[in-house]
Amino acid sequence: MDLLNRLTIKNLKLNKKRSIVTIIGILLSVALITALSSLYSSFISSAIKYETSVKGNYHYEFIDVNKDDIKTMENNYKIKELGLVNNLGYAELKDSKNEFKPYVYVKAYNKVALNNILGKLVDGRLPQNENEIIISRHIKTNGKVNIKVGDTLTLDVGKRMSEGMELTQDNPFDNENNEKIEDTVTKQYKVVGIAERPATVIESFEAPGYTVITYLENIENTTKLDVFAVYTNRGVKEYIDVTSNILGVDKKIFKMKYDNTLHNSHKNFEMYTEAMAHAKYQYQENQYLIQLQTNPLSISTIQGIGGMVVVVLIIIIVASVFCIKNSFDISITEKTKQYGMLKSIGATKKQIKKNVLFEAAILGGIGIPLGILSGLLASFILVHLTNILALNDDSGLKLIFSVSFIAILISMILGAVTIYFSAVRSAKKASKVSPIDSIRNSANIKMNSKKLKTPKYIKSFFGVGGVIALKNTKRNKKRYRTTIISLTISIATFIALFSFTSLIKNGSENQFANLKSNMEYSIDDYYEDYDLIKQTVSLDSVKQYSICRFTTYTLKNPKYSDYYINRSPDLKDSSNNEDITISLVGLNDETYKNYLKELGLHDNGNLDKAVLVDCITKLNEDGNATKEKTTRYGYQSGDVVHGIVYSTEYNKNEERTNSEEQNLSIEIAKVTGKYPIGGDNQSSYLIVSDKFLEKNHIKIAYAKVNIDSSNPTKLEEEIKSIIGDKVNHLTNLEKAKKQEENILLLINIFLYGFIIVISLIGITNIFNTITTSMELRKQEFAMLKSIGMTRKEFSKMIHLESIFIGSKSLIYGSMIGTILAYIIYKFQDSSELFRVPITPILICIIIVFLLITTLMKYSIGKINKQNTIETIRNENI
Repeated sequence: MDLLNRLTIKNLKLNKKRSIVTIIGILLSVALITALSSLYSSFISSAIKYETSVKGNYHYEFIDVNKDDIKTMENNYKIKELGLVNNLGYAELKDSKNEFKPYVYVKAYNKVALNNILGKLVDGRLPQNENEIIISRHIKTNGKVNIKVGDTLTLDVGKRMSEGMELTQDNPFDNENNEKIEDTVTKQYKVVGIAERPATVIESFEAPGYTVITYLENIENTTKLDVFAVYTNRGVKEYIDVTSNILGVDKKIFKMKYDNTLHNSHKNFEMYTEAMAHAKYQYQENQYLIQLQTNPLSISTIQGIGGMVVVVLIIIIVASVFCIKNSFDISITEKTKQYGMLKSIGATKKQIKKNVLFEAAILGGIGIPLGILSGLLASFILVHLTNILALNDDSGLKLIFSVSFIAILISMILGAVTIYFSAVRSAKKASKVSPIDSIRNSANIKMNSKKLKTPKYIKSFFGVGGVIALKNTKRNKKRYRTTIISLTISIATFIALFSFTSLIKNGSENQFANLKSNMEYSIDDYYEDYDLIKQTVSLDSVKQYSICRFTTYTLKNPKYSDYYINRSPDLKDSSNNEDITISLVGLNDETYKNYLKELGLHDNGNLDKAVLVDCITKLNEDGNATKEKTTRYGYQSGDVVHGIVYSTEYNKNEERTNSEEQNLSIEIAKVTGKYPIGGDNQSSYLIVSDKFLEKNHIKIAYAKVNIDSSNPTKLEEEIKSIIGDKVNHLTNLEKAKKQEENILLLINIFLYGFIIVISLIGITNIFNTITTSMELRKQEFAMLKSIGMTRKEFSKMIHLESIFIGSKSLIYGSMIGTILAYIIYKFQDSSELFRVPITPILICIIIVFLLITTLMKYSIGKINKQNTIETIRNENI
């Protein structure tokens, strides 16, 4: 090791505090980069895991593959494993209450298929021989047939036939087909497990048979199988080559489906159709999984997340460069004399530059590994915190911690690049130092009387100490500029992200502000299903409920309020008033009566009238939303509205049997802005009773049920058991609210964690700048004291410096932060009026001045302990 390198190591040891602060800056920078890269990698891995759990772990399914061709596939080195499925046939499911699903469909899976494409096992175990079977849970929830683990099923398994044609799961059940099961074989199975409903690629919603699965012991007695192929890593990357080869079609033609040229011309489409008609097998692809594993950025959601990660990385690198560069600038300033003496005895510019970069390499060699370890630990904690707080449900969506070598490599490269750019300019600066100026310590002292001129009001307000303080900040402009930039970045980042989290929080609070129920579901209101609805609202845990049945009502020649007419000048001429459609909602009688009581009305006579719910947000002159509410329509109690209502009838086969429109006049009992339980505060309604619907023979095909339950979790399971697959949307609002609160907490943890780390990078920078600056100026302070400056005046001068630096940083940071907050507000498309982020700005003002004042006091304390004469004398040594 040469002399300069040994000297560098010695200086680092002697200046331990500055070295440690620099290493901390590097550590924080690399830790943030590593954490973000690891979280992005973990997100992709988690998406892959979730996709495989929902749809199955396979890339392509090849249908009706000849038994002899399977060996060829197994020998393909680009295929990792094959899930084999033998479709054994249909058997009647006795006592099935779902008339459109009267069968079970028996499939045999080999071990790979059981592991890769079977739904989640909720009870029992996997089958181990051809006499054991797994049933689907929705046999009970949908078919109302209660089969338990340990039961024995005797099934007559055969082909489902209709007029000589064999039917499959793609052919829905139809009584008019006169279908029957032929060529049956009686099999006895022991039920060893219950699984979740299979993915729709295995069993579509129209499928007539519930999937049940046994074990495929051998394929000797079979002729054709469905094959679920899992490709190797290389095979997935070359999936077009691998798949086209298996199908026996031209690769260029097969590729047309994936490079968007298939529909460019009729000729291309014909070529593709002809090629696929002669393919060896039909196939289905798990395209989303392939995209996740080959090119996740092609998926719009992940592309957005990736873009956000890149933006955050840029912020981290910019903040880190300023921090670390400042450390090296300070190091060079401290060693100016040393470099001058080295140059005077023959050290070259190249050697000086190499010496600075060697120092950067040592600090990086310590900071980067520590940063990577810290980043991995932080992402590990955040992933597990996410699973505990936000994803503790039964959806199957769980984040998995994934350590990506590429993510670590990116972190190392970005960390090294950050350190290099931080050090290289300082290295150039050091190499250009003049030996004489360095030894005289005049290299950094370049005064210009015009630039140092201060406004008169500074002396009037702050006295001589204020003038000297302002001149000091101007004289050391470059040094303080870095501090100001560091503070500005931290302030702007805090304000922007604080505003972002506030917007999310307000949105969440608004969403659940009018929550009057904790369970909500919707169902197509066929006649037999209305009885099922009544069963659910009669359960023990139901405290309050509403059944809202919807249809449309076309309001003829609507009457608008003065406010709405003024907002829409075209409406001032009533002849321009076009008919408008609003929702006609029928509430069950009990809920309607309670709703009338809330509005101060009696039910006598009002069950034949409607309540008009009319409430919109006022806009200001600029078109932005205010907090004031008003009405769209000009109707009052006692007015009669005229319009057309549409009645639709369906039969049990979900076919429309009658659709008619009728003229209907409705008297308004009251106009209100109060929404009933289950109401959507974004719409206008005409609320009527069930009695009104029946009296006017209004048939409605859609119902929404809201329930306030003492035990929503238990009620959720009971509703599933009663209604099964007929539920369109079933939402546990209590769980949804809790989940949203947890997600909001998680977002806060992540964003404020990010703010804290960015701020710590800035604080290390500020600490470096202020403490070292004070150390380098100790002779200057000693001279001021020697000519009569008291401790009080000296302290005032230093505090004024901190005020000037802090004020400038706050002005720039607040302006940039407010602009960023407004940009975020526009992207959020919030209905609320934008407000200047006063709260985060006030927090920044307090923290910035506390921080700078504390650091200044720390430095002043050290200076006050020094001997004035000895300090001045040291300047001449």
